Amino acid sequence: MMRSLTYLWLLWMLPFAAALGEPIRATLSSQFLVRGEQAVLQYPLPRGVDPRSAIEPPTVDGVTIRQVGYTALPNREFRRTNEYAFRFQIVSYQPGNYTIPPARIDTGQGIVETEEISFQVIRETDLSWDSADTGQGTFRYSAAFHTTEDSPYVNEVIPVELKIYLPDTEQIEDWGVPEFERNGVAAWRFEPRPEVSRVELPGGRFFAISYPSTLSPLRGGQVSLGPSTLRLITVQTSLNRFSEARYQPVNLSIPPIELNARPLPKDAPEGFTNAVGQFAMDVSAMETEVREGDPVTLSLSLSGWGNLDSLDPPTLQEPDGWKVYPPSRVQSPERRERSGTTIFRQFLRPERMSERVPPFRFVYFDPEAEEFRTLISESIPLEVFPSTQAPALGSAVPPAQPMPLEEMTDILGILPTTGTSPAAWPKSLSSAWQWIPLALVLGLVIRIFQLHLMPRVKPDPDRQARQKDLRQVSASPGDPREFYRRAGAFVEKWLGDSPDPLPREVLVTRDEICFTKEVPSSSLPSRDRQRILRGLRKLALPLLMAGVLWGTASDVRAEETSSPPPSPTAEQAFQDSRFSEAADLWLNSAPWDQLSADTLYNIGDASYRLGSPGEAALYWRRALLKDDRHAEARQNLRFLERKFGSITLRRPDYQYSLSKLSQAAWKNTIFVGAWLGVLGCLIFPATRTGSKLRIAGVIALASAPLLATVGWLGNHYYPDDALFAEARQQGVIIADRAEVRTDAARNAPLVIEAPAGSLCRLLHTTGDWSYVAFTNETRGWVPSGQVSPVVVDERPEAPSRPSLQAPGDKNA
Repeated sequence: MMRSLTYLWLLWMLPFAAALGEPIRATLSSQFLVRGEQAVLQYPLPRGVDPRSAIEPPTVDGVTIRQVGYTALPNREFRRTNEYAFRFQIVSYQPGNYTIPPARIDTGQGIVETEEISFQVIRETDLSWDSADTGQGTFRYSAAFHTTEDSPYVNEVIPVELKIYLPDTEQIEDWGVPEFERNGVAAWRFEPRPEVSRVELPGGRFFAISYPSTLSPLRGGQVSLGPSTLRLITVQTSLNRFSEARYQPVNLSIPPIELNARPLPKDAPEGFTNAVGQFAMDVSAMETEVREGDPVTLSLSLSGWGNLDSLDPPTLQEPDGWKVYPPSRVQSPERRERSGTTIFRQFLRPERMSERVPPFRFVYFDPEAEEFRTLISESIPLEVFPSTQAPALGSAVPPAQPMPLEEMTDILGILPTTGTSPAAWPKSLSSAWQWIPLALVLGLVIRIFQLHLMPRVKPDPDRQARQKDLRQVSASPGDPREFYRRAGAFVEKWLGDSPDPLPREVLVTRDEICFTKEVPSSSLPSRDRQRILRGLRKLALPLLMAGVLWGTASDVRAEETSSPPPSPTAEQAFQDSRFSEAADLWLNSAPWDQLSADTLYNIGDASYRLGSPGEAALYWRRALLKDDRHAEARQNLRFLERKFGSITLRRPDYQYSLSKLSQAAWKNTIFVGAWLGVLGCLIFPATRTGSKLRIAGVIALASAPLLATVGWLGNHYYPDDALFAEARQQGVIIADRAEVRTDAARNAPLVIEAPAGSLCRLLHTTGDWSYVAFTNETRGWVPSGQVSPVVVDERPEAPSRPSLQAPGDKNA
């Protein structure tokens, strides 16, 4: 786990290291300009660089460079609003080729230089012009491909740009994407830049739009890009329909650009695989202390410019003594830029004690120097400790089948355990929540009865009389004497025998106020008036409610056994390679039926280290019966089945993704959808028109079928081995190779050899033989000592190191 976290942390830190160690990229809105045309120069700041950094603008003779703003501005190119960039406007009136030197940026942590970038300025008279028809007239335009190199080498990546000039009197709704022919070249998709500039050309002002990309020759000799067609969507005004605007497509024709590609020299050194450009190599190890047999994870980084997206990884210079696995490229988004970084992940396994990781070698062709160059990395110090694995198993990657996802080379480690695991309470808890929607349903039913059935019942005369008298008390004026006179009369008539202190308080206050000559000096406070009215209403008009009582067990959870957690010596025994002792300690740490899923998983790990993969698969399946979401047990089981070619249920990867939630969770999702449907239907008759609760009812009715469908699909496609056989009928082959025969005899014909960990259904047992059925519909007789049921009622014997015995002889 720590190794994975370290690897992820290093990958996350790569951009920040690049921000302080590599040149900052430079971009131009167009690398091909006419005299007087402005372009935008940007230096995007990588993550980790303060946007308030200072920059020293570069200077170029014949080019005016003016900074936009005083600090870095939000970079909105391609909608990347969370980045910042220094922005400059450049313009030149002298034709020629220019190179903007690196700018210096003070990040506060050091000086970082930017990349240099080149551009070309041409005369407006060098442009070729054509005309396009809009349906209401024609307009002049110029469109052509431009590149900085006319004779590139094969596989050399060069910048190419489609540049278009249109009159600014035309309104363009969509600039489109060109469709072009390729003859011996590979080119990225051409897309327009978001910046559209204006420039003065003969004939008026024109829009200038650029489509940047990259191009790479695939063969030597004459190659070309184009001809091409670009479909624009213009907005035209109809003079016959009261200036109505309509969209009019216009097709622009673009002539081809021809290049003379040079083949690479024939004296390529050994190891050259068509890498063309200028590169730097960096090799780093994710761990420098490993055990014998454990893999070493390396990060191979190639940075610079060239055909980065088609590079082959560097090769190990001294592969003797190492098991080298195929490297994998760390995925990165497709890019048009020819510069950047490509990272490979490489796994190595030392086959003997080694003190260093050998250097890596990378050969490429430099088109500027016109020669081959070789990069050799430094060797990496390595410390290898003795292995704790069982010699019989080894630690090589399973040769039978490829690793599809995890790229595992060994099982996962043991987990800390708690000793016991209540078997019943999770299932009880998974259904106990349904009391909540049941209570809501009963409440809505009662509300429906009150709204729609109670008004039809004959009213109680006494209740009506009390309501009438209480309304008279409520309607009394603000005079305290009149209020207490009416309240006292109400108490004497209806609440004379009430034990509540409020009626007596009302009568005493009435006598003090109403039967004296003194006139109250102030009116009755509104708070006291409302308190008395609420109390009288509560005593005279009690609310009759139907109580819904239901009983539950004193505790939905099964009584937990108070057995102590397993002794820490189990983990210590495992670390000391005493796997049999560790398995026995875990197995006896609690009653058999109370062992936790983590404990069963650890016993499986110990069995694997003992050299008994069948016992390992058996205990990992027992852990999954305790907790079907046990990710470590499921992952180790998949690894073992691939390594030994076990006969088991083959499932697509999406089914294993469903196991991230328990099967009970998918079933509960169905119940949630059903309850929401019931509640949504009951809310409408239980509320009045305009109630806000009806909005919740609409939401419930809309989401109910969706949740029920999702829950049904998850439950239906859940990777449940019970679909093959019930838990008590499931068995696992615990021998390395179980000989399945046509009859219960050693001399019977052989049907198949079942590898360790194969899942089967136990059909019948006779003496020392068991009749089983495998998941591939193969049936036969297997010695009972080579197969074990997944579910047993009594504690089994602890796994031990397997002995060399004849098949079927379990007493040897």
